[in-house]
Amino acid sequence: MNNSTDDIYQVKFQPGQWLDVFIPSLSKAGGFTITSTPTDQGQPTPQRQAYFELAIQKSTNPPAQWLWKPESEIINEQIIVRTGGSFVWPPPGIDVDGIEQVVLIAGGVGINPLISVFAHLMSLPQRPKKIRFVYGSKVEKGPIEASRILFLTRIMDLIKKQADTNIELDLFLTSASRSDIDHAKGLPEHVKLGRIEKDDLEAAIGEDRSVRQNTVAYICGPPAMTDQFVEYLSTREGVDKRKVLCEKWW
Repeated sequence: MNNSTDDIYQVKFQPGQWLDVFIPSLSKAGGFTITSTPTDQGQPTPQRQAYFELAIQKSTNPPAQWLWKPESEIINEQIIVRTGGSFVWPPPGIDVDGIEQVVLIAGGVGINPLISVFAHLMSLPQRPKKIRFVYGSKVEKGPIEASRILFLTRIMDLIKKQADTNIELDLFLTSASRSDIDHAKGLPEHVKLGRIEKDDLEAAIGEDRSVRQNTVAYICGPPAMTDQFVEYLSTREGVDKRKVLCEKWW
């Protein structure tokens, strides 16, 4: 959802947070992830409107239904929002000056908060030396195209704009065949069939113990996946479990 009032410009948030959205005609608020970055708001000008972007799945949820109404029905309506969540960059309580590597691990719609974190990192003049993005997604029926996988083209475009080569993307696709991938359009270089496995997590954090000690891992996805990955990474030699952060999608 995009909007452009002066009040929106006053909303302060960190990459990875969500919004509680209060709609006057509804009794309960809706919670939606912010998929833009704080710098996307900018200072409104006649040529450019300030905005933030929310991930809003079409569903029976009343706030989502209201926000999915035709633009003409809700434009200029007033809503109240409240930020929340600690699954953010910079990670709470951690000195980011000492961070050498960031590993982002997303399963399905768990990509939503991580696209904000990743985009923000890409905008920083100084960031950790290495960034690994591990993204698992189910493929819908029909031809496989990057544009049909949530936020994949945005991730790839952000990587292409960077001059350094220490940014890697590993894509894992389920409900697909090797033939599907061979005939796919616009996918990244590193694509695997199936789910993200423990060996893939091991490869993402690398073997260097000193780098592991200075790695922050963000994990977001279905609860079972998140629990398993957090437990595994937290027990790897050299990994500081305080730097293994998670957000569950129930």
